[in-house]
This record gives sequence, C-alpha cells and structure tokens, in this order.
Amino acid sequence: MVETTGISRHVVAPGRDAEAVAGSIVDQLASPDLRLAIVFADWRFDPQLIARRLATLGAPAIGCTASAFVAQGAPVDRGDDQPLGAVAVGLYGDWLRVGIGIAPELSKSALTRSRDAVQQATTQLGTTPAALDPARHVALTMFDGRTGHEEAFCIGSAAAAPQIRVVGGAAGTDPHDVLRPPYVWANGEALGDAGLVAILDSDMPFQVVSSSHLVATATRTVVTAAQGRIIEELDGIPAAQRLKELVLTEQFDPSRPSEISFARFIDGVPYVRSMTAVDGHRIHLATGVEPGHVLRVMRGGDLIGTTRRELAIASSRLGDHIGAFIAFSCIARHWEAAARGLSTALDDTYLTYPTTGFHSLGEQSGMLLVNHTLTGLAIGSSAETTS
Repeated sequence: MVETTGISRHVVAPGRDAEAVAGSIVDQLASPDLRLAIVFADWRFDPQLIARRLATLGAPAIGCTASAFVAQGAPVDRGDDQPLGAVAVGLYGDWLRVGIGIAPELSKSALTRSRDAVQQATTQLGTTPAALDPARHVALTMFDGRTGHEEAFCIGSAAAAPQIRVVGGAAGTDPHDVLRPPYVWANGEALGDAGLVAILDSDMPFQVVSSSHLVATATRTVVTAAQGRIIEELDGIPAAQRLKELVLTEQFDPSRPSEISFARFIDGVPYVRSMTAVDGHRIHLATGVEPGHVLRVMRGGDLIGTTRRELAIASSRLGDHIGAFIAFSCIARHWEAAARGLSTALDDTYLTYPTTGFHSLGEQSGMLLVNHTLTGLAIGSSAETTS
C-alpha cells in the first residue's frame, strides 16, 4: 500500500522474507528527489540485511527494529511468531536537507557519544550545533531501548543543541524477550547499543508533538532509595508496601500491568515513568529515577480524546495540511488501549493524518526519556493528501 502527499510517500511491505520486504521498500521509495527514508522493520529480520538493502536507495535511510507499527494498512501480529514486515516514509523535494550522526557503544559513554552524534549531523549540514535555528531545524532520534543508557543518550543529544526541539523513540524487540538486542540503522549499517540523531533542515513548517493522557492525582511521594530504574523505598518505606498504601491495596495487583504510573513534574509538565513490574519490595520502572525525586501518582485519562486534541492542534498550526507525521508511540499506550477495547480507536486517531511510526519502548522529549507518551514530528505541506 502506498499513500502519497505533496512531500511524502508512506509505504507498507508485509512479508516474512527480509530480502523481499527490504526490496519492496526500496522499490516503492526510490526516486531522484528522495531526501530521506525512515524505515521501521520487524525485529525478527536480520537488521544488517535491511540496512544494506536500504543503502541502495541513493539517499539517506534511517530507522530501527520494532515489535509493531503505526501506519495505514500496517501488518499486525497474528500470534504465529512470524515477522510482520516493515513500514516506511520517504520525504521528497528540495525543501529538506538532512544531517545524520551515529552514537555507537552507548554503554561506554552515552553522554559524550550522543553529543558527538549531534556534531556529526551538523557538520554534514555545514553548520554547528550552536548555529541551529529552532524555526527551521529539528532533531529526530532513535536509540537502543535495552542498553540501560537511554536517559544519558537523551540528555546528551538534546543538551548539544538545547535551542531546537528533539523527539524520538526507543527501538524494540519482542517486549518479553529481554535478551534480543534492538538495532538502529543508518549509512548502510545496523548497530546495537547505539543511537542515531537526524537533524532536519526544513523549508516546510513543522510541529513537535508530545502527548500523554495520564491525569495527575493529588498524591505525591518521594524516592528515598533507588538504583537506576528500580525504586527500593518511597517515603522511607519499602517501595511496594508504600505503593499499596498510596493506591489502596484492593486496587493493586502486581501480577498485571498497572494503570497506575508515576511522573516527575518539571515546569508544570509531567514526564511519565511507567511501572513494569513489582518484585518483592521493589518497583521496576521503564525509566530511571534518583533519590530525592518527587513523584506524582498518575492515573489513566482520556487516551483517545487527548491524542485527538493534541494532533488537531499540531494540524491547525500547520494550516490543516500535514504532509507527514512520524510517530513514536509508547507500547504501554497500545497495551492500555487493548485492555480498554480502544485499539481501533487509537489507530484511527493516528491515521487521520499521514502517519508512519512504531510502538516504542520509551520516548525522547527534549532531554528526558519518558513513557506512556506519544512523541512525533508533524511536517506541513501546502498540497492536499491523496492516496
């Protein structure tokens, strides 16, 4: 399936054979005026094969592995443990220039390597991080969602050019397969334990989207002992015990995904930290916290209404002409939607616009790694969308 706008082409390539899927993506996107290809492919494919095949496009191609996609006609998991295929968007025309930087081996020095990736990208654009213009430059990131250094990658990449907006998402695999590494790809190579930064120099207007529907309660708690993404104590009490006290024991079942989350508030904005497990007295989060952090307890709000409103605001600011929306949609949003019978409604909300994205294991919003959030980039277009 191909969906075309004035600036973009959105394609889907279902299938179980990596060579055939990658070849289909290349055939559908190839054009002399292609300026950037963004490709999300099933985590079960050989990522090096995907990356090498994309290198034949003759234009920069970036992307990552994913467990599920957001796109018109995207293949869905049938429960047979077979690869789904891939989705992609191509951006076309002289309105766009792109610089790409790679941050390899994040586990060695994520802060330094992500900063260096921004420098690489700006060098390709013939400029410097300090000279980037927030009115025409924006950064997209993708990074290994299992390295344990995602927070440092977000800090380093955004701090290197704090005047521009940065959004992105964590590459994934099967969320239950913690041993299989995620990959990102660029320049014909797939890398694990890595991240990439793509800086777009755009003549078209754009809007960054960061949307979370969770609602803050009045309940606050202080992290008094933590290591990385594990909270040992809240308010000086074993974390799991204190959590039960905060949310009422009869409403809390540690064996099931919780509708309860935490958030740090910075300048009045909530940055969500989703719970992934409760292990004895400890609480595991998808994002790191530190002793002294004040957390608010968050509960689920209007997932569909909030998402619809945020996307409509972005569209309105672009004159109701979105030429492409690149979406990093937290896997927790889709788990919640499935549990509440809202999966179709959520997909339909995204696909009101020409959207290509994936279910991310965490999202970058500026310097912060967040969860349960939709981040993305909407790019304007003066042309009407056609299919």
